[in-house]
Amino acid sequence: MKKIKKISILFITLSFVMFSCSSDDEGSPSSSNFGDFDLTVTGDFEANKSGFADFDGLDAFGSQTWEISMNDNNPSTVSLQFMLFSAIGDVNQPSPGTYEIGFEANSDSVFTAIYAHIPNGSFSETVEYSTLPHSEDMNYGGTLTITTSTDGRVSGNFQFTAAKTDNDFNVVGEISVSGEFNARKRMN
Repeated sequence: MKKIKKISILFITLSFVMFSCSSDDEGSPSSSNFGDFDLTVTGDFEANKSGFADFDGLDAFGSQTWEISMNDNNPSTVSLQFMLFSAIGDVNQPSPGTYEIGFEANSDSVFTAIYAHIPNGSFSETVEYSTLPHSEDMNYGGTLTITTSTDGRVSGNFQFTAAKTDNDFNVVGEISVSGEFNARKRMN
């Protein structure tokens, strides 16, 4: 389980790094280079968030990842990733359709969701919620519906539940998230 938590932190870090390498100088969510999202959170906290959304794939170190990433700024208060990850097979941009959100190792069709709640833009206070497995009797997840999937744009909607765990991997919190997105291809 500790390995899974380290992997989720690695994915968040990679997402921030990949976004920060973007070539857009304006940094505005309304810029034509960025997509957008709107979401609602209930559970441990309540929030309505919006910001920019992008997608990209990464093939590195013998593994492949494809993700949709959503972030806000000024200040940064949310980072949400939907990821496909495989260390043994190909992961390609999905076609329109409805996909499961949850966790399946080395899957090219089951998305893992990781929601980082960043209170008041303070990264040191970040709280992570995910659909990674927490225990055998608790399943977290939902659905991601992709309505458009082209080289430059992926759009759709989502709804899922995710858990927060303590250092011993006991579930200590839960959120439900729903929303829609219009993501643009990440500018590298």
